[in-house]
Amino acid sequence: MAVPAQAASATSTQAAPADPVKALKAQLLPGKGVKVNELSSITLDFTVNDQAMQVKVNTSTTGTLAFGKGGVAAADFRVRMSSRPKGDNPPYRVVAEGKNAYVTNAGIAKALPSGRSWIGSRTSERINPLFGSAITPADLKFMLGKSSEVTTGEYQGTATLAEFRHDKSVGSGDVEFHLYFDKNNLLTRTVVDSTTSPDDDSTAYDTMAFHTDTRYSGWGTSAKIAVPAAGKVINEKKLDTKTRKAVIKAGYPESGPF
Repeated sequence: MAVPAQAASATSTQAAPADPVKALKAQLLPGKGVKVNELSSITLDFTVNDQAMQVKVNTSTTGTLAFGKGGVAAADFRVRMSSRPKGDNPPYRVVAEGKNAYVTNAGIAKALPSGRSWIGSRTSERINPLFGSAITPADLKFMLGKSSEVTTGEYQGTATLAEFRHDKSVGSGDVEFHLYFDKNNLLTRTVVDSTTSPDDDSTAYDTMAFHTDTRYSGWGTSAKIAVPAAGKVINEKKLDTKTRKAVIKAGYPESGPF
């Protein structure tokens, strides 16, 4: 992804103030939360028999992040996905707590065994990927340290993909980000764009581009998210082949909620 000229030629070198980081930390209190509205996309370019092809997946996520002590404890989202060339998938609801996720919609509930209306799964990652809409104080500090103020309350910066993800194994690529703050130095919006290319010819794609536009509102809102009762949940691993096909057709993500 080409870095916009205005980013490359930005003349402001003023370091971002620490206030936004302090403002964010002050919000991370048990029982409190923030409203999230996020639009994201993944665009995959690849070549088959010397013919250029592209697949794009768009995701719309709206809902609430609930905080525990110093970070996100739970989330309750409505998710809608569409892809090109496949088309739209039925929307679904996902509730996440700790490393667990629970997914439902009317079609999924209908396809499950009697008495069950949610599908439960557990991530093996250290942090639940469904909490990715949240910006941690460490993330914010890093991005502000790589940014310049382009106008009041707006910062723009760039980093390598390895720097941004704190992982040298992610391949080559660049990340561009915009941060927007209100008068109280609280985040109102983040826009992140990145493009990665494989390090060798064995990978099945040429480039992969990510775009995420996340808007935050209602900082400090009361947020108490309850997970579904155990008797209403069936573990994803216990779905038989017929039921798995039915819930995927009803909107359950084919690769799971994470």
